[in-house]
Amino acid sequence: MTELDTRARDLVRPDRVHGSVYTDPDVFELELERIYRQGWVFVAHESEVPEPGDYVTRRIGREPVIVSRGKDGEVHVLANRCAHRGNRLCNAERGNSTTFRCPYHGWTFKNDGALVAVPMRGGYSEEFLAKRSELSLARTPRQDSYRGFVFASLAPDGISLREHLGNATGAIDRLLALSPDGRLDLRAGWMKHHHFSNWKMVIENNVDGYHALFTHQSVYEAVREAKVSHVPSKVEVYVRDLGNGHSEIDYLPEYSRLDEEFVWFGRTPRAKLSRYVEAMEQAYGKEDTHKAFVVGPPHTMIFPNLFLAEMNIMFVEPLAPGETIAYTTPALIPGMDEMNSRMLRRCEGAMGPAGFLIADDGEIGARNQMGLAATRPEWIMLARGATTDLHDETGTVNHDKSSETPQRGLWQHWASVLDGE
Repeated sequence: MTELDTRARDLVRPDRVHGSVYTDPDVFELELERIYRQGWVFVAHESEVPEPGDYVTRRIGREPVIVSRGKDGEVHVLANRCAHRGNRLCNAERGNSTTFRCPYHGWTFKNDGALVAVPMRGGYSEEFLAKRSELSLARTPRQDSYRGFVFASLAPDGISLREHLGNATGAIDRLLALSPDGRLDLRAGWMKHHHFSNWKMVIENNVDGYHALFTHQSVYEAVREAKVSHVPSKVEVYVRDLGNGHSEIDYLPEYSRLDEEFVWFGRTPRAKLSRYVEAMEQAYGKEDTHKAFVVGPPHTMIFPNLFLAEMNIMFVEPLAPGETIAYTTPALIPGMDEMNSRMLRRCEGAMGPAGFLIADDGEIGARNQMGLAATRPEWIMLARGATTDLHDETGTVNHDKSSETPQRGLWQHWASVLDGE
């Protein structure tokens, strides 16, 4: 046990966290080990590799991986490292290939990781070549998926993915309830934003219901007529600690109270989405379709790196204590072109290079990180709503959208993971 191991819990109190959790390099290294190596991390969606040979490259913490679909139809998560001399095997972000050939010495591997060719093999002994099966690409010790979302862990042992997801499976189910066949298409392309802030700032900000009126004042003035109020006292919007570090802002109570379809989609009239409406009613019936159109998608952060941002999907990649990359893409619905074209434009407007929301969040995160260069006061306050939290089967809930309930839940889980609990 290192000194840091024994004091992670000391950095988190019920209503505050120590500022060093965002800036200390030792904290960051321990996070990479305890959270990103030993825990479950989102790596890809099955729709990104729909055909045999399709692949994408990602990173789990610092470790590069290839997510590929083999000719057997199975999805494989492989170390992006040649088994010969350690060269990064694949540099492309995505593509289709039955094999991966190392650019250094030409060793070639199938897209399920098996070694299939060694140039100039006469330079190796027969005994060495007989063990060729041991020189396959390393597989992640564990991988699993839930309804198309693929997760991996670099640790051979630990809790199951279902145990890790816990109550967060309901958010994925809620998103997929908006697809007639329960599928998504995440192949529109990932927009990348380089945030000059700690990765935890990015994820906890995503479920912060307190900042919108201030950080995003200009955008909410622009869309005020098309959405619900963002003044917490005027809406029935809850925040929730789902457990295991997962949390959400839940608009379901307010949308249900309004009982209007597509409030979450700019109040788009049914007539403009006729093919989508027809497909949904054929799949689920009129009553369940109306309910899905009313309650809409989730606004849920799945620890440590996946965010279901209504009809956008985001995942984060930690680079350093003060640097993070956020990847965002729209959650398209297969075959629903009239719906998808609108989602593309909405995603661009909110999360694109000139998008309103992510630009604001990126700037505010950078200012947070710069502010923390001042080491006094030592503690970051998370006390809002602490006396009004409620507990039920869904987790810890607060009926005040501006409560810091999600952040308190995140940090309690963070401390338990770093302390090996």
